[in-house]
Amino acid sequence: MTTRTESLEAYKKAIRAHYEIEKQGKYSSFLINPSRAKLRQLCEERLKESNEKEDKLSFNLVFGFEYDAGNRNKLKSLTDKFRPIETFLKGETDLSDIEAINITALLVNFKPRPFRVFNTNSFGVQPENEELSTNKEETNEPSIKIQKPEPRKNFKKKIAIGVLGLIGLTSIGYTAKTIIAPEPQCMQWQKKHYEVVDCNGENQLGLLKQHDIIPFDEHQSKLIKIEVSDTTTFFKNGKSLYWYCKVDGEPEFFNTHGVHPETGKALKPVSKYIIEKYVE
Repeated sequence: MTTRTESLEAYKKAIRAHYEIEKQGKYSSFLINPSRAKLRQLCEERLKESNEKEDKLSFNLVFGFEYDAGNRNKLKSLTDKFRPIETFLKGETDLSDIEAINITALLVNFKPRPFRVFNTNSFGVQPENEELSTNKEETNEPSIKIQKPEPRKNFKKKIAIGVLGLIGLTSIGYTAKTIIAPEPQCMQWQKKHYEVVDCNGENQLGLLKQHDIIPFDEHQSKLIKIEVSDTTTFFKNGKSLYWYCKVDGEPEFFNTHGVHPETGKALKPVSKYIIEKYVE
């Protein structure tokens, strides 16, 4: 069973991986070389776009007030609070504060967030100290019922009916759960593509080289390593069709952008220079 510490590390690793993708998105100017001031400005932009109450709550817990457009000067005075996030994204330090990690997830637009939701969705682990709540005002039934003993024959009969009913409900419930709320998924790199695997499994596909099992990412899961040649069409309408990353001085090519599944480095669009030097 995945521990809370292991799940938190997986959460941070997934955020770092998504950061490499977001560096090439519409907020690349904030993320390619992040600074405290840039991250503060990006935080404002993300909060303007977000309708999630959890994002607002994480902000309140980290900065001590509820964000709105009129609080910009107040947030500006707390720019230094983004320093741990800046160094975390640059790979210089680690983050241990969960709410600061949640703010980092907001900045790079990683989902599922916050950690509580990621933990449940990816590993099926309920947060610590979380209790199931019931609305006692909506029911008039007492919490404890006292029943009289039943005759032995009727008692055995009801047990038999109950067991059969339980089996039926379990079968129906399992089918409904599979259709409505499938089990959380993870994925693992297998030579040239990702395979969906059990989040708690170990080297399930039996390959000699085992890669990390990571939370399922819809875009990253589409990544495929490809072989190219001098007859490959690399560009269409002036735009590159493939992406690459150098490994031991040689480029490896992929069908889309993302991060290299083994090195964790961001993939770059192919250029004429790379083709001329390594392919032709």
